[in-house]
Amino acid sequence: MAQVREIMTRAPVTVGPWASVREAARLMAQHGVGSLPVLENSTLLGVITSRDLRGVHPNRVVLDVLKGPPLCISPEASLLEARALMEEKGVERLLVVKEGRLLGLLTKRNLAFALGQQFDPLTGLPRADLLRDELERHLRRGLDPTLVFVDLDDFGKLNKRLGHTFGDQVLRAVAERLSAFAQRHRGEAYRYGGDEFALLFPRLRQGLLPHLPDLLEPPLRVEEVGVDFSLGVSGGRRRRKRPGNPRATADDLIRLASLASTLAKSRPEKIALSEDLEVTSARAPGARSGP
Repeated sequence: MAQVREIMTRAPVTVGPWASVREAARLMAQHGVGSLPVLENSTLLGVITSRDLRGVHPNRVVLDVLKGPPLCISPEASLLEARALMEEKGVERLLVVKEGRLLGLLTKRNLAFALGQQFDPLTGLPRADLLRDELERHLRRGLDPTLVFVDLDDFGKLNKRLGHTFGDQVLRAVAERLSAFAQRHRGEAYRYGGDEFALLFPRLRQGLLPHLPDLLEPPLRVEEVGVDFSLGVSGGRRRRKRPGNPRATADDLIRLASLASTLAKSRPEKIALSEDLEVTSARAPGARSGP
């Protein structure tokens, strides 16, 4: 996935803390920007926006309107990390900083444009490509992420019986429930494709599994029609770095979670773990009892 460095505004126009508000407004107008990082002797103090200048006497200095410490992000951060930070802090711009040095400025508009092609327009969720990229990124960082694959039950029958418009309503309702759950547990929801979704958490599964039944309760209903879905879980059970190829490992985690979600459809609890696949395979007719 693209990193912040690829879409940030490089070498942004800056202003000193002792410059006047009039000068800051002039710089914004001259360069057509709505914000200015504030630097003093190469030290980053923060950022001011055109909104900060409204109603302020032009002879005041920039330091008078500067608010709080600067909100920064690494140039190597992913676009999803940047989006999450902006949403969490309720800001529209981030300063891109590495080793205390200002490298650029990332605005919400630039971020939205870059992400626009990678989000599902129906549900607003990131698509499968972003899931794979984020999963690989976690693995490269030495994390052991937990992946939950979410598969709707009998969605094709719902579509045939009630129409595709109703089907779209169902997909949006599922996306809302998954997004809310992901936010509560510091994860991210994705639309994998069709009636399949995924949840990714950058941590081991032990703290997450007790909460998974919350996804299924209370039962989801759309216009009084019940909507069931099944959950397959992979990853997140080791306590050391995963060796090998992150791309191959990501593919394997997605495959296992998908297969587990299919297994979960036959269970009353609607949840299955990847290791349950091994048990099911061993019990299958003709399976060997040992090596």
